[in-house]
Amino acid sequence: MEPPKIWREKRQRYLGIGVKCLDCDYKAFPLTSFCPSCGSGNVQEYKLAEKGRIIQFTQVNQTSNDMMANVPYAIGIIELEDGIKVTGQIVDIDYSLIEIGMPVRMVLRVLSKDGTEGLIKYGFKFIPVD
Repeated sequence: MEPPKIWREKRQRYLGIGVKCLDCDYKAFPLTSFCPSCGSGNVQEYKLAEKGRIIQFTQVNQTSNDMMANVPYAIGIIELEDGIKVTGQIVDIDYSLIEIGMPVRMVLRVLSKDGTEGLIKYGFKFIPVD
């Protein structure tokens, strides 16, 4: 990912910002200037819920060069408490212990690095909660 794109997306990547439609109350992620449900342009930024549960997951064994340091890793579809579904890496747990329905919390972590002296990309991942 190139630096200009990272700067454009930093609020949604670092803060978990989506949109909420003021006409139909639909919530969506990532940021967009219109409602994906009703098409209205009457939307405002919305802070995503930080907690949710795993609804599906898999283990990744082959990936791009900038993610190879993480292999193997788990990635999942997380349904947040506000109903929004997002994908993200599941960390700080042994893959064999991950379960459907497991509660998780969104945290900011390093996603990848471009080489030893390159750009460090941050974003959200998910950790298990009690």
